[in-house]
Amino acid sequence: MKFSAPAALLFAAGALASPTAAELCARELSTVNTIMTTVLEGIQGLDSSISAYKGGPGKELEEASTKMLGTIRTATNNAAAMTPLTMDEAIAFQPLSDKLNAAGDKLLTDLESKVDLFAKSKICETTLSWVAQVGGNVNTLMTTISTKFPAGGKGGDEIAHFNKIFQTMQDKLAACSGGGSGVAPTAASNGTKPDATGKPSSGSGSKPSANPTNKDESNPSKPTSAVKPVVTAGAAIMTVSGAGLFAAFAALLL
Repeated sequence: MKFSAPAALLFAAGALASPTAAELCARELSTVNTIMTTVLEGIQGLDSSISAYKGGPGKELEEASTKMLGTIRTATNNAAAMTPLTMDEAIAFQPLSDKLNAAGDKLLTDLESKVDLFAKSKICETTLSWVAQVGGNVNTLMTTISTKFPAGGKGGDEIAHFNKIFQTMQDKLAACSGGGSGVAPTAASNGTKPDATGKPSSGSGSKPSANPTNKDESNPSKPTSAVKPVVTAGAAIMTVSGAGLFAAFAALLL
């Protein structure tokens, strides 16, 4: 069978343009790095707002958390569309994973240091509301990314660790004596789960059924349930890293 000169050139061009398996993997590693770098910047931005808070209604914190939620949801959609990574690529993700862990731990530490100030400013409930939403959505992102990493890592451990420390933070806010005007949804009810297309089924956290009554304001009830980790088979978001809030998101995050 003979090819015409143009056909032969097109065939050759197609062969040259076809990426190798290694090139495809490199692209996915680049994708996850881009996704998680954006999340890292979001964490740092929210943390900056928390650190700068000196009292008041906390509108700047709500605005920063809303921005962070948008970043997390976009990252979750992008992560769901990725193809799985190899073990070598998961290991190559380690440096960024360490940065995410450090940023996540710092954010929670800074948040905890402001609890008394939140109580004094009477914004414990409104703070709990956005903290629960961020926690639930980060959990979803971590779980989604963990499915893209090879089996044998610490994805399940990382997600469970995140759930535990974030729930502790929510318990402290729920026990705040200052009260507030907002509502206090649980993290579990605010996390969105990707559907078959990889997109979260809900664009925003769900709303709780009611506010605490005046009778209970001095001892607000805690969220109805703790965040429950959803770990799929082969979850290995942080193949070699220690526990942390956003452990590799593989898994965020978290």
